[in-house]
Amino acid sequence: MKPILCALLLLLLNGCQLDPYADLPKSATDWYGEGIDDGRSGITARSEAQLANDLNDPKVDRHIYLKGYAIGLEDICQTHLLFGWGVSGKIFPEGCDSRPDATALREAWQKGMNEGAQSNRLN
Repeated sequence: MKPILCALLLLLLNGCQLDPYADLPKSATDWYGEGIDDGRSGITARSEAQLANDLNDPKVDRHIYLKGYAIGLEDICQTHLLFGWGVSGKIFPEGCDSRPDATALREAWQKGMNEGAQSNRLN
């Protein structure tokens, strides 16, 4: 009889355990940070539907996302950085095509691509 009572007691106690994470608020998506990351990666800005789907969060703050995206693009859409991207053989970041100085940026990247290709032929 004792083994049955012990088993029942263990089952009852196991059912009473608490989930330590149940009362914690769900973390909100960092739309600004997502925008910065996307801008720095050079991709075009994602649509509201893409953001909601990719991040599984229907409450998209696209305005904040686009602010971060603009900062991220400023970080990479610079002639000296894109020259380096070209030398290393990376593709031109399509997000930089939306910048007013896109032609100069693409020329710097292409110059880097040409130098990188020349260097590879010499090796």
